Amino acid sequence: MTGCNATFGRVPLLTFTLALSFMTTLMQPVSKTHADSGTIDDAPLAGQRYRTLQDRPDRLIVELPNRMIVVAQELKSAPVVSAQVYVKTGSIYEQEHVGAGLSHFLEHLLAGGATKTRKETESNAILGQIGGQTNASTGMDTVRYYINTTRPYATEAIDLLSDWMKNSLITQNDYERERSVIQREFEMGDGDPGRIFWKLTQQSRYAAHPARHPTIGYLDEFLKISRDEIFDFYKRMYVPNNMIFIVTGDIDRRKVVDQVADLWAGVAPHALPKLAFPVEPSITSPRSASGMADIERPRLRLAWPGTKLGDEHDYALDLLATILGDGESSRLVRSVRDAKRLMNTVTSYNQSMHWGEGFFGIEGEVAVSRSQAIASTQPAADKSSQDPIAIAVEAAKAAVLEQVALVRDNGVTEDELARAKRQITASHAYSTQTAHALAERLADDIIATGDPDYMARYVRSIQDVTPEQIKAAAKRFLTPERLLSLTLLPAPAGTRTPPLARPAQDVNPASLPQEPADIDNAPLAKRIAAAKDTGDQRILSSEPVRKVVLPNGLRLLVGRSSLVPAVAIQWYQTGGQLIDPTGKEGTANAMALMLSKGTKTRSAIEIAQTIDNLGADLGGSCGANSVYARATCLKQDWKTILDLFADVMLNPSFPDDEWTRLQPRLLAAIDRQTDSWGGELGKAFRQNYFGSSHPWSVSAAGKRDVVAALTAADLRAFHASFLAAPDSVLSIVGDVDPDEVVRQVEKLFAKMPAPQKPAVRLPVPTPPGASLIQTQTNKKLAAVQIGLGPGVTRDHPDYASITLLTHVLSSFPTGWLDQALRGEQTGLVYVVGSYQVTGLVPGYVAVIFNAKPPAVAEALQKTSDVLNRARTELVDEATLARAKAGVLTDEFMGKQSNEDRAAEAALQEMYGLGLGESEKFLARIQSITPEDLRATAKKYLTNPVVVVMTNEPVPRAELLKAFPSAASAELSK
Repeated sequence: MTGCNATFGRVPLLTFTLALSFMTTLMQPVSKTHADSGTIDDAPLAGQRYRTLQDRPDRLIVELPNRMIVVAQELKSAPVVSAQVYVKTGSIYEQEHVGAGLSHFLEHLLAGGATKTRKETESNAILGQIGGQTNASTGMDTVRYYINTTRPYATEAIDLLSDWMKNSLITQNDYERERSVIQREFEMGDGDPGRIFWKLTQQSRYAAHPARHPTIGYLDEFLKISRDEIFDFYKRMYVPNNMIFIVTGDIDRRKVVDQVADLWAGVAPHALPKLAFPVEPSITSPRSASGMADIERPRLRLAWPGTKLGDEHDYALDLLATILGDGESSRLVRSVRDAKRLMNTVTSYNQSMHWGEGFFGIEGEVAVSRSQAIASTQPAADKSSQDPIAIAVEAAKAAVLEQVALVRDNGVTEDELARAKRQITASHAYSTQTAHALAERLADDIIATGDPDYMARYVRSIQDVTPEQIKAAAKRFLTPERLLSLTLLPAPAGTRTPPLARPAQDVNPASLPQEPADIDNAPLAKRIAAAKDTGDQRILSSEPVRKVVLPNGLRLLVGRSSLVPAVAIQWYQTGGQLIDPTGKEGTANAMALMLSKGTKTRSAIEIAQTIDNLGADLGGSCGANSVYARATCLKQDWKTILDLFADVMLNPSFPDDEWTRLQPRLLAAIDRQTDSWGGELGKAFRQNYFGSSHPWSVSAAGKRDVVAALTAADLRAFHASFLAAPDSVLSIVGDVDPDEVVRQVEKLFAKMPAPQKPAVRLPVPTPPGASLIQTQTNKKLAAVQIGLGPGVTRDHPDYASITLLTHVLSSFPTGWLDQALRGEQTGLVYVVGSYQVTGLVPGYVAVIFNAKPPAVAEALQKTSDVLNRARTELVDEATLARAKAGVLTDEFMGKQSNEDRAAEAALQEMYGLGLGESEKFLARIQSITPEDLRATAKKYLTNPVVVVMTNEPVPRAELLKAFPSAASAELSK
């Protein structure tokens, strides 16, 4: 959880040559690759080293003698590498343990845990030295592990992952610690509306299939899992013939394959369990279910049982989902959200899986609030029938089903279908611009279909789908008798929702027909070998971003990159929240959101249809330091989208009727911020740190009462006074001719106003003195945010040193806070992080974590100790090298896509840093010494503002005792 929101400023793309030089200086001796002693099975294997399944200039896929599948995909857009392992042992494959969350528990234990060849501390030391970004996740059908790093350390990343997979010990100490950590995750999930709603959906959709159970399991069953049961499951399922090893990025594909083959040469395949899933009984009558969460507005999800991946009607349902609810011109958005205003958000999707039938879903937030329901005083004999929330939910449901019935009865138009096909095509083109995303795509496609190019083939196949097939799919699947109606309702104030328990088993799975599930890699290997290469190889060429200043002062930054056949267009103007006048907080954001809602020559629907017809994206928003607009399109459409972009920027009309539609949705978005524990904590922290008068005391969305009072005329006036070419930066990166871009921009933006106005006076916050504030929440957890400082502006010389300091404090799993609060056998928290908030005015250094209420004081004490350690101790050379390597990895991993490069270039220009800032920043990082870091900590880790949010009372004296610097401040007052 390091880093900060892009609107607070991000460091630009580092130059390749200087970065490699920096990596060379950081390279410390790293543990050499361990021999395969003490592996799962040391029996030697006869035969060839590996069998090639696919070989092309940018990709090599092989099958090892133990049936592990290895994929090495080159993507040389940045000197980064993503090494990932996928094991087909998600929650549906847990056999006798299903519902206990054993796969998820095991994931926590294996990722970085002790092995037969390394202690956990040794693995952590290597991760630190290579600047590794690492994490893992468990789904219904896979467990995924990854290490992202820079190019020189690919060997170490591959070695570490292999060691974790082969040689885990699962010690009793690790078991106890992660058991505690996962309990914190349970507590966090119990207050997470998204998790609650998804678990409710699983239980409603499936009556017999193991997919009905949550991936994390049920708490009571989870607590009964023993260390030995986990280890037995590990030995049973973590075998090479059940694993996919994928490495993508700036690699030599043959060297990668050779390394993996060597590391796994002594590990034999094992017989996997013979698995079978009950065939889910057909749903022949409507079902409904309801849950509660600490939310302001109800959520509605309508679902119908769907298909397996690739079965008949699957592609038609994908396209229908796009037509119904993807994009501003989609049917549900135009009718249910905009025309009838029954929902604030609405979307649709088709979720199909390779292991069983999924569902077609439509969901969103209903346009009625808990506050409105409480305020309702309408008398009624039957209160339930007059409940405003129940009435609003039923009205939204009826409106959605009306649109579904129209498709069933009348089908879709050729124009709608063509638009949906283009949207899906474009989405695929945008989706794999990073090494990490590309690895995920390859793994998902191989595991689900045995075809590494499934998505490319899928995009071509959907072009053949007809309107008649869409109508047939709707008639077959979206019928009233198969409907699942699910609602998540606002919990009454003070109510705590109990955790979801295992439902009663109404259907005996053993009594149903069984469908075999073969998870061995052998069938996948055959399909990969049989799959034809699509020929979609990436040949990357790029040019440095260059700067052109128009006569009106507009700064244009343009860079060519053929990474994907797409273009990113982004505009930023200085100010953001900071230019909202006192009492007008949220005006800049509302103005930005309204830019695409109509111009002098185009209506909102015409703009939306143009964007959706091309599979593009375009919209405005506001951040802490800038107002911005962003667009993405396919390369052949960049001129059309740039023309539209210029129109919405220069000629917005702010129609009254469009503001009337948008305003309540924006108010709902402001309310929705506190649906999550992080949003609720952030709101409380901002109010206490910045006070009521500074713009940063609220989010960019602004104050509710202000936005409720705004008019379209206010927004027109704000835009007229705000827009100024000299304060603006336009950044365009993608597969374009830079000279042609310059010509188009000069033509389209020549009339952008360049008013002579005084420099913007930015309000500098006045940080409060050290303090400790307690707030109450209905969510079942404790959470803490600490602000230290004041911090610095983005262009301050100490920015680099503070960045490095936050990497010392928090960088999973090796940061000091990570070790103190989550490692070292404590397991006090699930989330922990440190980062700096900065921009055009000084921000602060932040620390954030969650815990259970009885442990929050202990967590605060440990946090206080870590901060004091940073202020008093000199970091050792290994820690310093680890932090520097982490900064480098973060820099490169965040600068691979066209969108990221465009944003980086624009922000560095907006902050007055110039295109050469990359070299300067890197040089500052490289030059920082342990003495510099201690001095930085002494200077900036001061004046703590501690906000503690809990759902159970914690004695204030106990909290102050745990955090002495806050207590000292109180005593001095």
